[in-house]
Amino acid sequence: MTQQTSVTARRRGVAAVWVAVTVTLTGVFAVSRVFVTPRFYFADDSEVGAFGQWWQLGDRLLSGSFPVLDPHAWQAGNYFAEGQWGLLNPLTWLIAITARWAENPVVHTTIVKIAFLMLMAGGVYLLSRSFTASAPWAAVAGVLVPLGGFTVYMDAPSWATGLFNAAVLPWVWWGLRRSVEALRSPIPYLLASFALVTFGYVFGVLILVIILVESLVRAIIGRDRGRIVRTLLASAWGALLTIVVYLPGVLTAPVTARAGLGISNARFLNADLSDLMSAAAPTATASVGAWWGPETAAPLVYVAWLLPLLPLLLPMPRSVVRRCIPLFVLLALMIVLVIGPSQVGPLRWPVRFMPYVCLAACVLVAVMATHAFPALVTGRRVGWSFALLLVTTGITFANTPPQWRSLAVVLVVQALAIVGIAFVALSPRAPGDARRTGLTAAAAVAVSGLLVVPQMLVFPYTPLPKFGVPDSVERMEAVLAEASGDAIVVGDIYAYGGVDASFDERLMGNLWYLSPTPVSSLYTVLPYSTFSRDLCMDLRGSTCADSLATLWSTDDTTGLPVADLMGVSTILAMKATFPEQPMPPEGWRLVADGDYTWLFERAQEVAGAGGVAWTGSGTEVTVLDTSGTTVTFRVDSVGNDSRVVLGRLDYPGYAISGADHASPTRGWLLTVDTSEAQPGDIVTVAFRPPGFPVMVAALALGAAAAIGWVILQRRARRRSPVPAEGDEEQFIAATPAREAEPDTHG
Repeated sequence: MTQQTSVTARRRGVAAVWVAVTVTLTGVFAVSRVFVTPRFYFADDSEVGAFGQWWQLGDRLLSGSFPVLDPHAWQAGNYFAEGQWGLLNPLTWLIAITARWAENPVVHTTIVKIAFLMLMAGGVYLLSRSFTASAPWAAVAGVLVPLGGFTVYMDAPSWATGLFNAAVLPWVWWGLRRSVEALRSPIPYLLASFALVTFGYVFGVLILVIILVESLVRAIIGRDRGRIVRTLLASAWGALLTIVVYLPGVLTAPVTARAGLGISNARFLNADLSDLMSAAAPTATASVGAWWGPETAAPLVYVAWLLPLLPLLLPMPRSVVRRCIPLFVLLALMIVLVIGPSQVGPLRWPVRFMPYVCLAACVLVAVMATHAFPALVTGRRVGWSFALLLVTTGITFANTPPQWRSLAVVLVVQALAIVGIAFVALSPRAPGDARRTGLTAAAAVAVSGLLVVPQMLVFPYTPLPKFGVPDSVERMEAVLAEASGDAIVVGDIYAYGGVDASFDERLMGNLWYLSPTPVSSLYTVLPYSTFSRDLCMDLRGSTCADSLATLWSTDDTTGLPVADLMGVSTILAMKATFPEQPMPPEGWRLVADGDYTWLFERAQEVAGAGGVAWTGSGTEVTVLDTSGTTVTFRVDSVGNDSRVVLGRLDYPGYAISGADHASPTRGWLLTVDTSEAQPGDIVTVAFRPPGFPVMVAALALGAAAAIGWVILQRRARRRSPVPAEGDEEQFIAATPAREAEPDTHG
């Protein structure tokens, strides 16, 4: 073994230790929160949305079927349009299958969330190395990013797809840099970006667009044809994949609550400039308004405790500034978005971009520290760090005076950290630079873990709702196990949140998938506008009191009760909304008077949703086949009223052969016009996600672009196996484990 090979192996071994420490400590810090709050990672949308969704997807996959459309789920059943089901994502499939096998949803969800936090830490480490951060400082960044306030208190406890995006994005960026900048295999980028896009959460995709555009502009300015071509290939792959995932939702949006294109600022989950002054305070709430008022009980804009140390790392060498241009661009745009309008078209709550503020800021600090510590640390710069610490703490205190005790604790810890770093950097008896860097980085990681303690004492759980759903799948499977036909829930489903006994009679949101009875009161991110208004139903299935009267009322057009048109045979009414027993109409009876619910059933069960619900006067049909996506019937006669109403929502994507598409009954029921049909004609109503041919073409073109890129890259590597001499950026991007040498400073 040559000396150079030996040195390279040693450096890679050291880097492997640092990345292992990064991932392990991230897991330790994440697990520590569970000891304080056992359900820390199982709240709000994870309780009533994600787990039930995973369970249902896993159930379908294990049974050999693939969910496309479920008429029984009504407005929650258009799965490709929903997007966040991750139907094309192998990681989601793995999560879904394990959820189907799990007995305890709390444990399963907690393991998934912590695994993704650790995945995030590893990706941040590699990304930092690609920007020439040394292994110790890359480890600091890897630990800090998963500790960002929004990630810890919003994405990790509740918004799982947001966490998944933020965890995978560093891997995407690292893969892009090593393939575009260093002429390495694009396979890591292709796999990571596939996972990112197919999670179906648009915020990470927007970040990918920014990164790709910045890379392309920089390559064009540098007149580097190779990088231009590689960036265009990366962009084509991402764009075509985005079409596959998001086109159904875009084309479905006109009939849903996401159809708006306006811009507004309700000061809801967005920040202002003074809020960003608390980015270094892990116990400060800032003034980010949300459902609970003008202040959120969580440090949503917290980025990293060591931000006040920035004066120690200035000025940045010009070469480092050039290398960090992508980080500066992303950081600037993210800050603009975070303090921007609270809603821009279908995009809302811009504080959800905070994980990417953390990513750009922490990687930037790691790169700056690599090239500045300990060489640039001086007594004067230490003084400037103290000044910055006092200013930011003062502004934070002015925003949130009641939190002065926790702010004081953090201030003391940060001040001691500045003193310690200054001592290590300036002491004449300190060891060599490499050891000083390692010692300082280890201390920074230790302080990061230490500050988790006061943060958890002040904020032991997410500010988002906690519904206290059961921790037993078997118990939830028993709810409505003996009910007949399709069911719907009416009334306020939130009233008994946290009341454990109530879950023996009812479930919430997507947890209804665990019940053997098809229940339509599920969670959707795309409420069907006319349907939800008619039944006054929100996105989680909660309704007003009038919804029961609507279900039992007679439809003016068909002369049938709305419940008949929907194929509903069971109604579960919440006593919080109906304290007195509602009187059922003829054909219905009360079968259970529970502590929390009234349970009504038909005397005679009817066919559930999906099939023919009504035919016009003189029109008769015979149903030949019904599935989730298709209804086939034979026309027996055509009367004066040639309409046939189906018990399913009139989503974009339906194609009708043998008849025509009529205006939806009640504004939401799919209706067929058979006036041009003859007795004996076969009519087929089939659903495909809208834009399906375009989706297939985009997928094929994307696959072709990916394969072509891999082939071209391999040929280019054979022609030029080693980066050009002196091209440090290419070399480091290609070998993230390499120790970066500091720039010399004049």
